[in-house]
Amino acid sequence: MLCHRCSTALNTSESFCPHCGAPQLRYEPVEETDEAASVQTLGQGSSFTPGRDPGVVLWKPAILTAAMLALPVGILSSLLDFGALWVIGGGIMAISLYRRRTGLMPARSTGWRIGGLLGVMAAFVANAADGLTMVLKRYLLHNGASIDRQFQELGQQMTTQMAHSNPEAAATIPWFLHFWLTPDGTAAMALMGAAGSALAMLLFAAAGGAIGVRIAGFGSRTARSS
Repeated sequence: MLCHRCSTALNTSESFCPHCGAPQLRYEPVEETDEAASVQTLGQGSSFTPGRDPGVVLWKPAILTAAMLALPVGILSSLLDFGALWVIGGGIMAISLYRRRTGLMPARSTGWRIGGLLGVMAAFVANAADGLTMVLKRYLLHNGASIDRQFQELGQQMTTQMAHSNPEAAATIPWFLHFWLTPDGTAAMALMGAAGSALAMLLFAAAGGAIGVRIAGFGSRTARSS
């Protein structure tokens, strides 16, 4: 051994150089265990290093996966009205694609987060498609009268439900009915509907992500047992 500062020859037991007094650094090789050195393969060619926390979300593949599925889920929700089936199915598919991209077995909290991310993106797509469809119907197809009539019927239903739920507020029903028939009331109903559908898509997609984690865990246990 030589001193790293003055190159004086040293004994292997000396921790300091007898010539310049510099401390000597020792590097002892550590044998890698099979578990730390091995790379496990999951899915189709995906791999990960064991020991990674499954509760930590890798946001880049999570965002890419959610963005890829948000378009079909949002379009279906807009064209066929909101349906829990394809929103939950989208959350399950998001976990499957995320697992293939990363090779990680996600935790349940990860499933909720990725599913919720998908729900937010799909709600944005669905509301944008609904708004574009309404604009086309009103100004291109000249169906504004039918759209206004639908909102008027919805406003009357809301005031009727209010009267049944709270008879003491019957005096204010004419004001509410007049408000719902105004452009501001129509805009308020449209925003309320968009917010309600967005919240529902968020919850159902997050639940689908949690279900996807359960399905992936069950499939892994079945494969190991076989």
